Amino acid sequence: MALLIAIILWLLLFILALVCLALITPVFVRVHLTTSPQFAYRVEMRALAGLAPRLTLADGPRKGPVAKDKAEHRPKTARPKRRRIPSRKRGHGAAVRALPTLVIGILHRIHLKKLHIDADYGLSDPAETGRLCGLLMPLQYAGPIPTNVTLDLRPDFTKPSLDGSVTAVVRVTVAALLFPVTRFAWRAFGPGR
Repeated sequence: MALLIAIILWLLLFILALVCLALITPVFVRVHLTTSPQFAYRVEMRALAGLAPRLTLADGPRKGPVAKDKAEHRPKTARPKRRRIPSRKRGHGAAVRALPTLVIGILHRIHLKKLHIDADYGLSDPAETGRLCGLLMPLQYAGPIPTNVTLDLRPDFTKPSLDGSVTAVVRVTVAALLFPVTRFAWRAFGPGR
């Protein structure tokens, strides 16, 4: 019996160590959006500083026929009316006031590792496309762009269009997010609120 308890305790300790390791090592999140031939997206995550296998969090529509026909032929059902549930007002104002610091705190802990934008763009008037091109060219060529950012922007003066893809990879440590979340919870729902 003592051996079984020892095995269970060592197993729990091992699981706790794995959870702590997952919390303190960086997680890489890769987001890929594309608009050609149709809109699609993919969100992937690699834990343990990229050593863990890639995990797909969200996968948008695949290339193929668009499923508009099924949605158009689906009969519409009447929704039942919902009862209004009174909301709790305690801490509502404090939560709204503390929300900007939460967003800023989280954004400070998310690090951009790679950003690649490849796009063809055009407006209905070639002159307007030229103006937009004039606004976007300094982003692409004039300023010092970080090495992890790549911009490939091409104007299309023949027709209105926006075709291309965006790939972004960010690094975040889950344990670092606990500080702004805890600060937000204390300011919004702590004593005296």
